[in-house]
Amino acid sequence: MASSYVTCRVLSGRGVQCTAEAVDPNAELKICARHLAEAWRLIQDRQRALRSEKAS
Repeated sequence: MASSYVTCRVLSGRGVQCTAEAVDPNAELKICARHLAEAWRLIQDRQRALRSEKAS
């Protein structure tokens, strides 16, 4: 019997859904490790930018 898993809900620019397994299938946001890391990098970059704007 094949086991099923919950897939990532991120869509590409062309509307194609990512087929990787979600990190937490029970979470409200179903996202794979790759897209989670990408989102985390974007958040960190924005936080750094805000801190440097504040320091200026």
